[in-house]
Amino acid sequence: MIKMLTACTEEVDEITDAVAEILEQLDLDSNLAANSIGIISCDPEFVLSGVVEALAKKLPFNTVGITTRGGAVTGAFSSIQLNISVLTADDVQFSIERSDAISSENVDEVIAGAYQKALNKLPGKPSLILVYPPMIASIGAHPIGNAIFKAVENIPVFGTFSCSPFVDHRNSFTMMNGAAESTSAVFVLLSGNVKPDFFMISIPEENYRPKENYQKQRGIITKSEGCCVYTINDMSFAAYLEKLGFPAAYIAVDSLYLIPFMLNFDDGNPPIARALYNINDEGAAIFGGSMPTGKTISPGSLNYDGILETTEELLRQISLKKNINGILMYSCVVRHVLLGAKTDDELKKVVEKIGDVTPYQVCYSNGEICPVKNSKGEFVNRLHNYTFIACVL
Repeated sequence: MIKMLTACTEEVDEITDAVAEILEQLDLDSNLAANSIGIISCDPEFVLSGVVEALAKKLPFNTVGITTRGGAVTGAFSSIQLNISVLTADDVQFSIERSDAISSENVDEVIAGAYQKALNKLPGKPSLILVYPPMIASIGAHPIGNAIFKAVENIPVFGTFSCSPFVDHRNSFTMMNGAAESTSAVFVLLSGNVKPDFFMISIPEENYRPKENYQKQRGIITKSEGCCVYTINDMSFAAYLEKLGFPAAYIAVDSLYLIPFMLNFDDGNPPIARALYNINDEGAAIFGGSMPTGKTISPGSLNYDGILETTEELLRQISLKKNINGILMYSCVVRHVLLGAKTDDELKKVVEKIGDVTPYQVCYSNGEICPVKNSKGEFVNRLHNYTFIACVL
């Protein structure tokens, strides 16, 4: 059975003090089982100052992680904080591996290679895979996420793309044993007594399925390839938006990613949210995940009230589950942006609702990876946007 320990520090400059604070909170001599892994999320400043590297050297187990722009562990939250969760167990084995540098030409090869190396270290098939890929603006999330899903086949995958406080993604790192990289993915394979459960929520249903004009807003993807949509209802995507009332001048601006588009896979699950990254000169739309031909989409909206409403609902669903040993949670960075001046309020809600009884870690994400179940009850790995996801251990 997995046990989760958590610790945090806001000390970014005094390396010795930061490491001592973490070690004191973890109390490893009293709490470690036979096998352990540390999962770190932090502001990039903790990487640049050397705190992450120093901490990894002091811990008697492997560590992985990502940079982010805000997070919390049991009872404590901050926009500038290093958080660590230690998963420890006698009956679970952990195997980690970092991929080579990812480019648009080698993404499938290096992802599959890293996964296979991690798999070769285990005695059997993993029950859960945690993955921390990099956000590379020139490649995007879809090719990397798709490569991960192909490599692992039907094993459930949970994780998040790296993040940073900067819009251009600079200083966005993945981490393994103290070393930070901006173009490689990190895998953690868990084998043994692991029975994860997954929860996810994006935007309130009334924000994408309004009674008065839902049929007008719905569109059928009539031509697409991967994450690129060429036509909706046999018209260009730009024409589809104009028909819905979006002015041409608005379509050309850089704030399109703030509009969630709900994609219905028709598999019995609620629609999932997709971010619109760009509309090219030909009117084709580039999204943050796969957009299969024949599926329906509709535009939605997300605001401060909707973010807190969905966060509270997700936590309510989790609270109904018994025998929780720990929770890993990742929330889309756009949710953080849309909170406006009250940027800490989603993290505050988590701390308020969970309290200090159940150990947890939460941080912001540049792309959420969480399985859903199909009509046969089988896990299907998916990449999400605008979504709050949780893995309950």
